[in-house]
Amino acid sequence: MKALAALCCALLALSACVSTGPLVPKVSTKVGESPRLNEVIEKSVGEAIYETYNYQEFEGVKLTEPADVDVLAARWSLPPHESLQAYVEGTGTIYCTREPALLVMGKMASRVCLGDLDNNRRFDSWKAPQGPPARQKWNKLKNELGYTSGGAMTSTMGGFRYELLYQGISGNVVSLLYREYIDDLARPAFQQDLSYTLASQGATEVSFRKTRLRILSADNNKIQYQLLSGLVP
Repeated sequence: MKALAALCCALLALSACVSTGPLVPKVSTKVGESPRLNEVIEKSVGEAIYETYNYQEFEGVKLTEPADVDVLAARWSLPPHESLQAYVEGTGTIYCTREPALLVMGKMASRVCLGDLDNNRRFDSWKAPQGPPARQKWNKLKNELGYTSGGAMTSTMGGFRYELLYQGISGNVVSLLYREYIDDLARPAFQQDLSYTLASQGATEVSFRKTRLRILSADNNKIQYQLLSGLVP
């Protein structure tokens, strides 16, 4: 009984969350505009014929199998295809959940970070940076976890992404789709259908806001054009 009481007291002490400091994400800024001015470009239906953007991209990976860890009153589980964000640790990289995932005595205590310490493309260790002291150090996983690249996450962070897509032609009327992404790059905050009547002969110049295009030819499969001016000066 005394041993059990001592164990319970130890677990309670461990459940106090002690922060090891903020995680430093691996992030890159994406800034650009395409295509280049006056270059003759050919695009297929559904492709972006013009885009301009300025946003941050957070590196990441995705699990290829589920994870379930239960040890000494600490428990966490993750489904397959869970996205993990990349963070700098020393000279290496670790991957952490975006939200708290570690449960300690029934209470959410910390995000969970996974490490591929032997660099064999499988996670072999885990820790909880804001969890109990014993869990802030690397703990060996009983079963290694596979992961794959492609879990990058984006955030405008005050930036933007605007694009024009070619939608095809009906008679001599070309259809474009304008999409504007703000705050959430997974879905457009605003979009607008556009249509332009082609000239009977020669090229046709069209404009939307500050963007100007010279359409050289178009059919239901592709469009050939030049960008004369972009949306952002």
